[in-house]
Amino acid sequence: MAWTENRAVTWTPIAVLPSVDVRTKKLGGAHIALVGFGDPRYEACVEANGDLKTFLTRFTGSHGEAVRPSLIVISREYEGKPVSHAIASFKDIVVAAVTLDTRVLTILSDNNRGPFYSNSFDIYPWMVTSRGDRLIAMTPAISALHQLKNFRGLASPGVPIHRVEDSHVHGGLFNGLYRLWMQQYLEEQDVWEARSILRSLNMATTAMEVPNTSVTETIYDWGRVIAHWVSAFEILVHPGGNGRADELKVLEMLSQVEWRRGKLVEKSHPVKIGRSPASDRTLAEWLYHRLFKLRNDYLHGNPVDARGFDMENATSILHVPAALYRMALTTRVPPEDPLTHEDVTAKRRTQAEYSRFYKSTMFQNDCEDLLLRAIDPGALQDDNEPDET
Repeated sequence: MAWTENRAVTWTPIAVLPSVDVRTKKLGGAHIALVGFGDPRYEACVEANGDLKTFLTRFTGSHGEAVRPSLIVISREYEGKPVSHAIASFKDIVVAAVTLDTRVLTILSDNNRGPFYSNSFDIYPWMVTSRGDRLIAMTPAISALHQLKNFRGLASPGVPIHRVEDSHVHGGLFNGLYRLWMQQYLEEQDVWEARSILRSLNMATTAMEVPNTSVTETIYDWGRVIAHWVSAFEILVHPGGNGRADELKVLEMLSQVEWRRGKLVEKSHPVKIGRSPASDRTLAEWLYHRLFKLRNDYLHGNPVDARGFDMENATSILHVPAALYRMALTTRVPPEDPLTHEDVTAKRRTQAEYSRFYKSTMFQNDCEDLLLRAIDPGALQDDNEPDET
């Protein structure tokens, strides 16, 4: 699925992202891609369009520092201009493949590892047109033309500019989601499963935005974040048609995750739903139940306070959703070519192939670490790491 250079393919820029510095070729396919400065597709677009080159050089940060915006580009294989919701959905795939794992690692290490907020991938409202020295903006708020010579562009003042390299991208997740995107927007199959997954990603992207871009952040902003996360889970499990998504369906999905550590497999956490008696469930199900109740309190106007976001060990419930959602996606977007060590011993596959596949699954260890931390920061000291062989 990863792009390979083909000099015969012509690429056209359709959107500018000034708040992320893309330095990887993993975020795209044959039809659409997110590319950055130095990429041959990027350079070809700039060389072919003088106005685009001028436009891109007019961006700075809030204090005048030079910024190199990234581009969403389409190839001539796309056969037409993509509709806006196809572009937005592609961006959601990028956010999922980069920001979910980055969030988990950042929280675990207490050290920024890359784009933590989806705002890093916001599309700039202005873009060059085919008319010389003209820019156009088309958003729900504005519809306008302007002269390029007067333009001064700014990256988002609310998020830092992060470089995205190969190590930031989960290629397996991106490729699996890209296949669904192609099915939905290029092949126009309109399969419910693909639609529900892509729609869920859109809600997850919203959940990972900066809660409030001003300095007046409140607990109500945090409650809205939880509400978006819960909606992302519910959309993911919706059966379509006249069916319905509810807490039980989400818990069932989480119970299908193939957890590695015993503390995540065992059912030792009581969960009471409605008038039914409490039942013992896994840690992941118990954590989601807590998110679900918190969401209801905020959306229904029940009394709330900041303490509701703290676990008993003082860790924040806001640290949990990204890891839960990342693991939930494994039940909907499985790896395309799973390998086992038995495949190697039977000489069906090579050790190198297995090592690459195993490395692609290491995100699960990080997700499980984060979920265990929510109840016992010392739990990992007593739990064995999974054996690679």
